[in-house]
Amino acid sequence: MGRDSAAKTSANPQRQGLIAGLLAAVFFGLSAPLISVVSREGSPLMIAALLYAGAAIALLMVRAAVGLQQAESPVQQRDLAPLVGLTVLGGIVGPLCLVQGLTLLSAGSASLLLNLEAVFTLLIAVLIGREHLSRNGLIAAVLIVAGAVFLSEGSLGGTTVQGGLLIGAACLAWGIDNNLSQRLSLRNPLQISLLKALGASVPMLLLAMGLGQQFPPGPALLATLAIGAIGYGLSIWLDLLALRHLGAAREALVFSTAPFVGLLFSLLVLREAFTSGMAMASAAMLLGVGLLLKEDHSHWHRHQALHHAHRHRHDPAGGDPHHSHNHPGDDNGPAKPQRAYWHAHEHQHAPIEHEHAHVSDAHHRHDHSQGG
Repeated sequence: MGRDSAAKTSANPQRQGLIAGLLAAVFFGLSAPLISVVSREGSPLMIAALLYAGAAIALLMVRAAVGLQQAESPVQQRDLAPLVGLTVLGGIVGPLCLVQGLTLLSAGSASLLLNLEAVFTLLIAVLIGREHLSRNGLIAAVLIVAGAVFLSEGSLGGTTVQGGLLIGAACLAWGIDNNLSQRLSLRNPLQISLLKALGASVPMLLLAMGLGQQFPPGPALLATLAIGAIGYGLSIWLDLLALRHLGAAREALVFSTAPFVGLLFSLLVLREAFTSGMAMASAAMLLGVGLLLKEDHSHWHRHQALHHAHRHRHDPAGGDPHHSHNHPGDDNGPAKPQRAYWHAHEHQHAPIEHEHAHVSDAHHRHDHSQGG
């Protein structure tokens, strides 16, 4: 039974992406309230640097355990611009705004405001990235924004408004980051997440030390590194897998569960008060998340010819219509395995028309104005 379940999961990319996305959401959702505990132990710059230093350490350990290749397509020179963009926005700007905002808000309020990341990701994916989102998806985005408004109306103090704006800025940075990451999702996710962690942590650490900022006390230092290892390192890696299999819009739907993980942790563990603003925000946002998770998209569509490189599953039985191409040496070269196997190489997709459930991943960015 265990082998059958594993085989079914590996053969179902959307299920694989859903599991990876939910784990990423849980890890990140727990990080926000935990960061609020250590945020006062050092400057926002130093805390953000240590979070990504912890992420880099965790990803280096994963690399040592599983290897970097994994039949994946490596980062290429043309990927440099989006990689720099997601590193600066998602690895530096976002964490700095989050840490600063957490010093001005309760952990529970900040956790709920993180739902704005899903909204920004959705809007950018749909309006700029040409991903498809149904009417339910748009209604869900409105409900999540309404929840953020309910939350801000609950407290009108100046520090709360400033904190909310900082969390909103972090979410906008991560929304752009998610869409840039989705464009690179066919590359090796472990390599991308490691480059991002190193590219964010090293400059911030050097700048913090150059400004004479002190490291937090020993326990807080270790706690910050541990939070970064799980809430950023492992979460980024898993989220890249989700982006690959689900597309940026649907990944945002799955990741919408992260703020509620943070809220529950704040209420149950940190013993924060549950306000009326939180109650109304939770109701609106939960309804929005529920609509997003129920979305199902299937129709007749046409794939244009496409040439690219990425990790894919070759099935000799023809189980994947997108990857039934021939390989060099198939006729006269070494014998290929007779079972399905994973590998990565440059390949050509022939035009094809069919109907099946799908998301706006790298293979399904077609026009929907005429129904597909």
